[in-house]
Amino acid sequence: MKRAHASLLRLAVRNLLVHKLRSTLSIVGVVFGVGAVTAVSAVGEGARREALDQIGDLGIDTITVRAKASVDGAPPALRAQDAAAVRAVGADVVAVAPVREALAPVQGAGRTTDAGVVGTTADYESAARLRISSGRFLAGLDVEERKRVAVLGASVASDLFPLTDPRGQRVLVGGDWYDVVGVAEGRGGRRGRGGPIRSRDVNRAVFVPLMSLDRGADPRPDGIDEIVLRVDDARNVSRSAEVVKAVVRRTSGSDAFDVIVPREILRQKERTQRIFNVVTGAIAAISLLVGGIGIMNIMLASVAERTREVGIRRAVGASRRDIAAQFLVESSLLTATGGVLGTLLGIAGSFAIQRLAGWPTALSLEMLATGLVTATAVGLGFGFYPAWEAAHLEPMDALRRD
Repeated sequence: MKRAHASLLRLAVRNLLVHKLRSTLSIVGVVFGVGAVTAVSAVGEGARREALDQIGDLGIDTITVRAKASVDGAPPALRAQDAAAVRAVGADVVAVAPVREALAPVQGAGRTTDAGVVGTTADYESAARLRISSGRFLAGLDVEERKRVAVLGASVASDLFPLTDPRGQRVLVGGDWYDVVGVAEGRGGRRGRGGPIRSRDVNRAVFVPLMSLDRGADPRPDGIDEIVLRVDDARNVSRSAEVVKAVVRRTSGSDAFDVIVPREILRQKERTQRIFNVVTGAIAAISLLVGGIGIMNIMLASVAERTREVGIRRAVGASRRDIAAQFLVESSLLTATGGVLGTLLGIAGSFAIQRLAGWPTALSLEMLATGLVTATAVGLGFGFYPAWEAAHLEPMDALRRD
């Protein structure tokens, strides 16, 4: 049986190589169909994984209230009292941290690096799921007494103090000296590209007590840029978000803020991803349909050209099943070859997109296997009718044809 299958495969390869150009042109549709769906699916999978990573950093049980950017130079709408009101009203809230931000050069041990300076309170460690690798985070007394203490992000610490323990050292932040009391644990390197899902790069952050961070052009001493909250259960996020929105609107007297719920954003992204996958699948299906029709046309022409060959094989004892198998193997070889080439083209395209456009891409074995199986199925489907036509040729009629 194995010998018969090998013989059938060799015969199919030989017949396809007789018309190299025609065989090549017949699989072009399959190549581009599989290549397109592989490349686009890689982009979609990369975007999905990046979103999941960002959501993982923020936490699906977190809520962020972020002041909208001002267009007329007015200060942000949020104040520290808004965070206090949320903490007092939110029954499901377990941690609330007001945040103000600034970009400033940070100096220490004769070195300088740029960092995002984050003024916040002791609750930020719990609200943002921040982990400390050495030392401690900000304490309540640090915030109340406006102490000049700082917690460095992992990258900032390694830039300024590559060979020494940062704890106990002093750093110059925005013209003020701070004593380093701790170092935050490093997180993954991928960061958000902006938009609603924008996770803070804690590796390049310096955390200081809220009121010790100068507001610069904002004259309000209690002005903040955002409020980070964490609720007791992810199932309560949507309900808590509505409460938080109402409380902040009442206390701030403005709607100039966004309430960002990573859990809801993730759901929206998943819905968008499903639509994206349907559109991608439709495009791939059209390409494979065109390629399949081309292969059927080529196989029907091959049956017409090889009528006498079919008649001779039938006359010497080949069954209809043998004839059908021969043509099905040939059509499957065409689409399988197109699937392999299309997969390689899609992989190369995904790497090119990642390098040239800077978009994240990700390939999975399931995705590649699906492309190959689909291409082979197209070959079997569109090769069935030509194989049936060849198998039902009568030996005597086939031998009479020129």
